[in-house]
Formats: sequence, structure tokens, C-alpha cells
Amino acid sequence: MEATRQPLHGDLEVGYADVMQPHIKKNPAHHAAPPVWLQNWEDKRPRLLVEMFAETLGVFIYCLFGVGASATLFITTVGKVANFGSLLTIGFSYGIGIIMAIVICGPASGGHLSPCYTIAFWLFKGFPAKKVPFYIISQIFGGFLGIIAVYGVYRQQFDAITEEFMAGGLSAQIHTPNGPAGVLALFTNAGQDLKYVFAVEFLCNLILSIAVFSVLDTSNLFVSFASAPALIGIAYMAIIWSFASDSIALNAARDVGGRIACSAAGYGSKCWPGTYGALSSLTNILATLCGAMIQTVLISDSARPTVNNLPDPDGPSLRAISRGDGSGGAASMRAVSRENGSTDKTA
Repeated sequence: MEATRQPLHGDLEVGYADVMQPHIKKNPAHHAAPPVWLQNWEDKRPRLLVEMFAETLGVFIYCLFGVGASATLFITTVGKVANFGSLLTIGFSYGIGIIMAIVICGPASGGHLSPCYTIAFWLFKGFPAKKVPFYIISQIFGGFLGIIAVYGVYRQQFDAITEEFMAGGLSAQIHTPNGPAGVLALFTNAGQDLKYVFAVEFLCNLILSIAVFSVLDTSNLFVSFASAPALIGIAYMAIIWSFASDSIALNAARDVGGRIACSAAGYGSKCWPGTYGALSSLTNILATLCGAMIQTVLISDSARPTVNNLPDPDGPSLRAISRGDGSGGAASMRAVSRENGSTDKTA
């Protein structure tokens, strides 16, 4: 007898529709039970503390790689050493850092990694309002740790270059995109019109937000949750490659965390450049909310079939699988699901 199936979406009968057909479920493989001390710790640790640590670690990871690549390019350029970096490597470093951050930290906190997405998930995805300030503080702290770590790794070179700038009468360039402080914190190019900077920042974050919310749309036939980290990372890469020369920030955690790190590294109050400092940290929030609204209100449709389901909260946990019990762990999974309100991933 010839097997039959129902097409998933209208006239789309082959290709992606076939790929998205449900796979045959197999019995879960046997896994060793976690040690008792670990189970006890998992039962007692505060859930919010785990989520805050995950957000801190995630932003730390992507800032460490992204800003680290920028530092490498800056230091080798000043030292006239070729082939140690370019805008291409910076884009790859940020993108891969974001992918790693989401994969590592997403299961624990949802992988927001940015205040603008935490706020957007609160407004559009039901993320608990009480957690918003804790997530934002954790993200900024992670940005600070990642960027101050980069400074710590290259401190000798940063200090030597700063002294050279001052001795050569180039003190005014220290707090610019072409100076050592400009690696840690964000600054505009000389003579840049802030209206233009705002427009570029808004456009980049608007497109990025639409892309992120489209990737996370459960009715989107062309993506899966497994592909979300890579697609979000690629979106970041494309924006950095296209608009990095126009002083884009994209993330308030990287921006504010970087300014705190810049000040802590000894570059002082000039790390907080007044109007531009406010613009770079707040524009991405406004633009992200607008992009989320466009995707949610004008593109997404809750009447479409759901093709990307989140993990079943009644599914077996590792503890239950190790006991041979296929129904265990449901209560704890349901509790986590209710508490989080969302498992969205982004940067």
C-alpha cells in the first residue's frame, strides 16, 4: 500500500514540507542517573539565580569573542602587523559568540542576551515582568565582565598604545573608534551627525528584531528551533559587515557594560559621551519593540499550523529516563514552564 500524508502548507507538497514531517519516535536511550549530590543541588538552587547566571555568562561569551576580535585588529593595526584581523573576522567572532551563547545558556534562561529582547519578550511573549530587571542587570554585568576580560588579556598593549597616543599629541583620538578606549566602549566617528547615527541604529535593530521574531515563530515552516542560534548569529554578522562603520551598538548590555569597563580600565568619564551614550543604549530598545510589533501584528498569524513545537513539558526528564520511567519529571517541567513564561532565544 502506498503511504499517504497531508500536505503541511497549501500547495507546498515536496521539499520543505517533506523535511518537516514528524519523525518516528523511538524509545529513549539509557542514561546514567545524575549523582545524588547534583540532584539535591538542582532541587534546592533558586531558579532565578540559575537564569541570571546564564544571562551573565551568555553576554560574557559573545562580548569576549566579539570585542576580543576588535582588540586584536586594533592592536595589530597600530603595531603594523598584518593579517591578524579585519571587519570580516569581527563579524564572524560576534556571530559565533552569539551562537555559542544561545546554545550554552538558552536552555537555562531562554538566551535573551540583551535588554531589548527581554523587554520585547515581556510585551509580546508573556515573559514575567518581575524577572525583567534581574535579566537586564545580569546582561549588563555579563557585558562588563566580557569586555574587562578582553582589556585584562591585552592590558600591556592597551597601556603602551595609550602612552604612545598621549606622547604623540594624539590624546583626542583615545576616545574615538580609532583609539584604545574605542575598542572597549562605542564612540561616533568625527563629524558624524547624530540624526544619521540614530537612523542607522534604528534600521539595523528593526531588521534584526523582525528576523529574530520570525525565526522564533512556531508557524514558520522554513526554520526550526535547532537552527535558531545559527540564523540569529548570521543576522548579526550581516549587520556588522554592512553597518559597523556607522557606529552601531545593537545591544544595550554590550554598550553600557562596555562603558563601565572602559571607565574601570582607566579611561575615565569620557567613556560616557552624553547624547550619543543615551542614543546608543536606548535606540535598540525602541527599534526592537517596533520590529517585534511588525512581525507579530503584520507577518505572523496564530491561525497557521504550528510546525515547531517546544519540548513537551510532560516528557521524561534525564532522571526519569535513567530510572526507566517515561513519565517522570513532568511536574518539575511544568513548574519551570509556568515560571519562565517563555523559552525564546536571541541576542
